[in-house]
Amino acid sequence: MDFNLLTSLNDNIRIDRNKCTSCGRCVEVCVLDNLRLQLSPCRQACPLGMNCQGYIHHLAQGKMEKGLEKIRETVPFGGILGRVCSRPCEAACNRIKVDRQPVAIRDLKRYLSDQDGQPWTPQAAPDRTQKVSIVGAGPAGLTAAFYLRSWGFRVTLYDRDSAPGGLMRWALPEFRLPRAVLDRELGFLQAGGVEFQGNRTLGKDLDLEKLEKENDAVLLAVGAYGKASLGVPGEEAQGIIPVLEFMKRSREEKPPRAGKKVVVVGGGNAAVDAAQTALRLGAEKVHLVSLEKREEMPAFSWSVVEAEEEGVNLQTGWGPMRFRLEGKKLVGASFKKCTAVCDSRGIFCPSYDETTTLDLPADAVILAIGQKTDMGILEPSLHGPAGVRCHPTTLQTAKSKVFAAGDFLRGPKTIVEAMAQGKEAAVSIQRLLEGEDLEYGRVNQAIYELQFEPDLSRAKTRLRAPMPTLPLPQRRGFREVARGYSKEEAVAEAERCLDCGLPFGIRTCWFCLPCEIECPEEALYVEIPDLLR
Repeated sequence: MDFNLLTSLNDNIRIDRNKCTSCGRCVEVCVLDNLRLQLSPCRQACPLGMNCQGYIHHLAQGKMEKGLEKIRETVPFGGILGRVCSRPCEAACNRIKVDRQPVAIRDLKRYLSDQDGQPWTPQAAPDRTQKVSIVGAGPAGLTAAFYLRSWGFRVTLYDRDSAPGGLMRWALPEFRLPRAVLDRELGFLQAGGVEFQGNRTLGKDLDLEKLEKENDAVLLAVGAYGKASLGVPGEEAQGIIPVLEFMKRSREEKPPRAGKKVVVVGGGNAAVDAAQTALRLGAEKVHLVSLEKREEMPAFSWSVVEAEEEGVNLQTGWGPMRFRLEGKKLVGASFKKCTAVCDSRGIFCPSYDETTTLDLPADAVILAIGQKTDMGILEPSLHGPAGVRCHPTTLQTAKSKVFAAGDFLRGPKTIVEAMAQGKEAAVSIQRLLEGEDLEYGRVNQAIYELQFEPDLSRAKTRLRAPMPTLPLPQRRGFREVARGYSKEEAVAEAERCLDCGLPFGIRTCWFCLPCEIECPEEALYVEIPDLLR
């Protein structure tokens, strides 16, 4: 052995891949900045930075509790995200290079999160005197409330509706996110001591200036509830319903019938959910009309396929022209052919062939054409060019005690993006109340290697386990369509993971050993001369 330590100990970090979950703890504690972590692409793609590789690694080894703990290290709402996350992680999965199908990362999260069936409330820190008010109990506000309360702050959560959840409760259908799952995941509110006040609306019975005076910090997470308008003749007719209003009514104890002939206008997830809901509420014929072509629709491709299976008729590449009335009664909708959704610069600017039209009979039309933020509830000093003016990393506004997150910040986002912003806002508020710098160390990518080739030498073709679903004849009600994996299916699917991420040494190691001592899985070993150890 070469006993010149400067040349012999630059490759002496040993990793047991059967134990390592690529958590990155060794990289974080390395005193001499010797270690780097190949950050798996699924983790890079997740807005929350969730260690997907870690919980899947535990699941593949049958360690269900440890897998669930790994999910909860990042966010408490695994059961929600396991059902309705937009799964950007899967689009980046290296397994696609092997058999063109990513690991079912979202479905495995659901499996682990459903195992105990109990709400999770972590051990809270000692109570502090500082008070934080959060306006908006959607994904961003709830996530912030969870973390701020777990850190000991006194948290009051306000919402315009009577119960927490935001669009997760009122806009997502029961067959996609069951209310029992949502209530279970939000059990931390009461158990953790978060005060919830419903039917409180910013700009009406809540005043921002008063909230500032009575609290040490305020988070605005009120969502995007403003209605977008088509500006076509007949739009104000009775029988034309905004999608959020329709979906909220569908979740009432005795929901109204949708009408026999229903047209849904829109190409996003809300439109698809509304079309499927209309069928369940007794519609005999449902047309979903989107501006985009089928392959360009912003809705999740899997949800579009599901809707077609259930009987929704897709009419793609059409823009609304007018709504037809007989007296005051709605009888149909007319559309014109959309030749392009965006202009040459990629900016939304639809162009049409006015001579090619489509007429559909309708006694109800559901408008799912997007939501917008209501900036009128804020003073002009907080207005930015695309929403609320705030720091891009800390989410702090021009008012030092006021922060913003979620759809209210820049317009509609996915649920996982809103949760990620809620978590970042909570970190900023914690730092503010503890007198720390809000920016320091927030965007440090130096310890990660983001571009690397995965080891595919051990990979064998193994197709993705399909998600069991409710048979078509049973989908007339609101039972959850996706039934979830069995244990055998979940473990088999987890075994497809390539374990892409891995820590490694880059320069001379001085065997100070924090990496080895701090490794939670005892997966790392530092090779040093016996006499020194």
